[in-house]
Amino acid sequence: MSGQQSPDTRRSFVSKLAGTAGVAGMASLAGCNSTSGGGGGDGGDGSDGSDGSDGSDGSSGDGGDGSLTSMGSIANRNNSYWLSWEKGYLEAAEAFGYETNVQTNNGEVSTQKQQFDTAVSNDADFIVGQTYTNAAAISLAETLRDSGVPGVLAVTIADWYVPQDAGKEYVTFFTPHFVNHAYSAAKMLFEAMDGSGKFVHIEGNRGTAPNIGRNKGVDLAMQEYPDIEMAGPRQPGNFIRSDARSVMNDKVSQFGDDIDGFFGQNDAVALGGLTILEENDIDVPVVGIDASEPGLAAIAEDRMTGTVSGMGPWQAGWSVAKCHDYINGHEVSGAEKMMSFNAPVCVKNPSEWEDVIDRLPVVDAADYNEAIFSGETPYDWKKMSVVEAGEDAWDPQIDMSPMNLADIKEVLDWSDDEKPSGYSLPDVYTDDAQQEEITTLYEEQFQTNPLG
Repeated sequence: MSGQQSPDTRRSFVSKLAGTAGVAGMASLAGCNSTSGGGGGDGGDGSDGSDGSDGSDGSSGDGGDGSLTSMGSIANRNNSYWLSWEKGYLEAAEAFGYETNVQTNNGEVSTQKQQFDTAVSNDADFIVGQTYTNAAAISLAETLRDSGVPGVLAVTIADWYVPQDAGKEYVTFFTPHFVNHAYSAAKMLFEAMDGSGKFVHIEGNRGTAPNIGRNKGVDLAMQEYPDIEMAGPRQPGNFIRSDARSVMNDKVSQFGDDIDGFFGQNDAVALGGLTILEENDIDVPVVGIDASEPGLAAIAEDRMTGTVSGMGPWQAGWSVAKCHDYINGHEVSGAEKMMSFNAPVCVKNPSEWEDVIDRLPVVDAADYNEAIFSGETPYDWKKMSVVEAGEDAWDPQIDMSPMNLADIKEVLDWSDDEKPSGYSLPDVYTDDAQQEEITTLYEEQFQTNPLG
């Protein structure tokens, strides 16, 4: 493709990044990662607890008997985000006729790489998941390319690197629109605070795309509420309950009853900070991001105001559908290689918030909990597939948009200062006509929202 950088040039650039990519802090990964992006979040206690076990259906991942096989890559089974992602993967793979093989990597890059290598050596037909450092996205994408195995690596990607740089086997990349999600949650919080007062903002892992994007969203919302003030500078809670408790304890000591609200960078942070507030009899509005089971339970108990979904099941199922399309001869266009999606805000009484939240849909938290965590999810997986549903009838079942260069810089925090020397981004990311064509296409194809 025009403007594409050679893999050798990119590999040289990434080797410098990979040298600094450790495992420290990654035990808290659950879509919100210590050195990565993250579409979901840690709805558990922040511990990894993974034994690295294989959660397969008993298949080895080889296709020697003519069966179609796959691998789903997750961090652990200790929180509801990854459990819901696994659920979507299993449902979608079954719908399309693929044997399943879920591998837990404990947030360790080397373990995930080994699992990818094993899957391709066993002739897996596709691999889906998220990478856990920005640099790892490239090494895993190269594994797909070199083996000829298609895959979707979502949420996290190296700066100044797109699927076209790897090859056609990197089927597509997509990520939550971190800015929109946090902006909407912050507006909800500020309205619940009656538009004035001090709020505590405990962030996640600094330097990660979700954390930076969510900070941007909160700052954007603050511009609309001049009487809202942050209670001191943001402090990192690392997407972990225990760290959030420690930070909130300091904030309570400093601000006490002057705290009028709390924004948690994910549900684990929100719930961790909330427990300290409750222990000090400080009753204020609290919002989070993930729509984890614990977060939804807190909304039902009137302990939290709302949370934005991480859409774990949909993320996994969409990944499977796009790999299935690729295997059956349909490749997405260049502008579809980098996409973002908007997820719903979950609250107790949606009618109270529909006029406030304008960037995201608003849904009933109890209904969402029932749809996602009880029984089968409400998605029509085959309808996500162009091959299965047809060119005119396929439906992403969520609001998706292509990302041009400006969108990528906003959502993933790419900086021109960090652009590798000699790197040229494929032209499609600055081609207004192609971007508009895909924007219109996804608007027209989005006909059904299973979450209401």
